[in-house]
Parts: sequence; C-alpha cells; structure tokens
Amino acid sequence: MTDWLAGKTVRMFGDASAVASAVAAAGGSFVDDLPADILIHAVAATELPPAHLIDAATWRAALVAGLDDRFFQASAFAKACRESGRGGAVLFVGTPEQDAGSAQAAAAGALGNLTKTLGVEWARDGIRTNTILTRDTGPALGTLAAYLVSDYAAYVTGAVMGVIPSDG
Repeated sequence: MTDWLAGKTVRMFGDASAVASAVAAAGGSFVDDLPADILIHAVAATELPPAHLIDAATWRAALVAGLDDRFFQASAFAKACRESGRGGAVLFVGTPEQDAGSAQAAAAGALGNLTKTLGVEWARDGIRTNTILTRDTGPALGTLAAYLVSDYAAYVTGAVMGVIPSDG
C-alpha cells in the first residue's frame, strides 16, 4: 500500500481511524477544505429507536445525517473538481441497512442508489464515487478504502461494497 496516494490531498469527514490510518500510510495528506483530490465521508450513524417509536423530526434528522449531508459535501467536491479541471474520488463509508434501525436503513438504501447514480453521472468528469457499508472498523476497512480512492481503482465507480467484520 505504500505510496498509493502519494501527492494526493484528502478531505475527510468523520472519525474512522482505520480509514485515516490506511490513507495516511498510502501517502495521502489531509486538508481541511476544498479543493482536494479525494473526499471521504465516514460519519457514523446514530442508532435510533424502533420504527414505531420514531417521530418525524428524528426520521428527518437521520436522513439528513445519513444521506443529505453526504450528497451536499460530494456535490461541493465535484464542483471544485470541475472548476479545477481535474477528476477525483468520493468514498462514502456507512453502516449497513440492518444495523441501526429503519431511518438508517432508508438512508443507507438511498446512499447505495445515490452512489450508483453519481458514479455514472460524474464519470464523464473523471470523478469516481463508491461506498463501503460495513460494521467493521479494522484494517480490512482501511485497506479497501485506500484502494478505492487510489488510482489503482481508476475504473471502479458506482460500487457499493461491504467488509465482513473480523468478529464474524
């Protein structure tokens, strides 16, 4: 993995230490604003109560955090890439549909469809969009994330992948 991301700048949202470590080990350098070569959104989902106990405000907040925020950050990234005349890579890291309740399931399902749509729409601009949905927080997640944002995955876009947690 050494130097996979040498010279690449990364704008990262969220606290996914395995992803951040793998990206840094691959030579990526983190920046606090755009422009950047790579956008990683790895904000963890909040576990919510069962569906019959969710009110409208809680439902909307989960969709905003799980889908809307990701879309608008990716959209701003794509705009910056287009304005600078270069491509880039977007990676969403999220929780599988079944793991955090019905509102998270709706957001994760929509994120999968959004990933596929952006993968097609932004490919002409050289911007790749992929998603990893997993409960894993270990090295396998970090390695897959670093690979997906590297030039080695130049032809991978619109993919939704998972990592099986090491605990089974």
